[in-house]
Amino acid sequence: MLRVELLGPLRAMVGKRFIDIALREPVKLREVFVLFDEEVRRMIMDDAGRPQPGLLILVNGVDVRYLTWLDTVVDEDDVVTLIPSIHGG
Repeated sequence: MLRVELLGPLRAMVGKRFIDIALREPVKLREVFVLFDEEVRRMIMDDAGRPQPGLLILVNGVDVRYLTWLDTVVDEDDVVTLIPSIHGG
């Protein structure tokens, strides 16, 4: 199972730290995000399908900005970590 780890407000909103997703084959990260319910999806993606500003996305501990962004391919043994930054001005 692909494991998605939710931290910070995402964890509080969903009420659990992990979401496990069964995959039949490797998929792009953007395809994983459409599997979430709308409320969670809106917290992580904007209307254009881009990650919300300040959201850190890791695949197996590596920032996806250094991989192939939302086209990063994930599979059953991977861990996706979503870390929303909380900041003020």
